[in-house]
Amino acid sequence: MGPLFTLLTDFGAGSGYPAQLKAVLLGAHPEARLVDVSHEVPAFDVLAGALLLEACAPWFPREAIHLAVVDPGVGTARRALCVVDPAGRRLVGPDNGLLTPFLGAGARAFEIAPGTAVPAPRSATFHGRDLFAPAAAFLAGGAAERLGPSVEDPVRLAWPGAERRGGALVGVTLVADPFGNLVTSVREADLAGAVIAEARAGGERVRFVRTFGDGAPGELVAYVGSGGRVELAVREGSAAARLGTRGVPVELVLA
Repeated sequence: MGPLFTLLTDFGAGSGYPAQLKAVLLGAHPEARLVDVSHEVPAFDVLAGALLLEACAPWFPREAIHLAVVDPGVGTARRALCVVDPAGRRLVGPDNGLLTPFLGAGARAFEIAPGTAVPAPRSATFHGRDLFAPAAAFLAGGAAERLGPSVEDPVRLAWPGAERRGGALVGVTLVADPFGNLVTSVREADLAGAVIAEARAGGERVRFVRTFGDGAPGELVAYVGSGGRVELAVREGSAAARLGTRGVPVELVLA
């Protein structure tokens, strides 16, 4: 069985760019297994890409190699990285915060140095094909340390979290999924098993429910989503269309 690669980009599924990444991987490993996480990350939206990686990568076998390219700084002095997280997952992408969810304590990061284990890019505008995909292909048979020098200061996003204010948890919305459901900065772990007495978002009262069907059609609800974060939804509608997408204040009053 060949190596397993996942691909996440903002290239657009209808473009030819994802196919070129796959061509590089299959050229090196014809027996490879390729999984498209998404090619519909909003253009240049590093935070949205990071949240998708956070939600999806942990479900794959640990030996999978994750190739992630949301890279508005392509061709500039920004570094190219390979990250090995504490669980041994390997991720390849630009050093712009995209890999933030996997840069916790114990993670190791290495700069992908062209001319070391992978050739210099042919193009200044397509490092996904010319730098990141070759690096991912190399990882299927080589150690991350051979890609380049250790990086002690990888770029981390200013990752929004939840703040405790009196008897409430306060956070913000981060990104919308294709249904218009809003993922927030409040994690299930922040609740610590507490009962939610009342919830508000963007100035509206919100009912906290277990699942979508517990809400009435058109009702704005909050719940713990499958990715382990509190989310907002409008049953059979769009919370994003109703509230906006990013930065909407969320308050959960604890019983």
